[in-house]
Amino acid sequence: MSKGEKINTVERLIIDASRVSRYLGYPRKVPIWRINFILPKNCYIFRTEDNSDIALEIENLEGSAIIPALSEEESIRRLKVLIPSADFRGKITRV
Repeated sequence: MSKGEKINTVERLIIDASRVSRYLGYPRKVPIWRINFILPKNCYIFRTEDNSDIALEIENLEGSAIIPALSEEESIRRLKVLIPSADFRGKITRV
């Protein structure tokens, strides 16, 4: 496992997705999911090439992620690899 980067989740942090062209074409082949979550004040993010297509917005101990995945379960699994300390809150929606 790669070394994680420590982040302060109180401050605003936006991480854009890369490699988006593989799932934004028409017709879309991979569903996109929005997951809202809460975080501790300090946590680690494990950004790799395998999860660089996930977009994040974090502020005031809360976050939102846009995740391409074939299923809701896969989207949760992908987020937990990226941010293991994320606690899910609310509904997971397909966008």
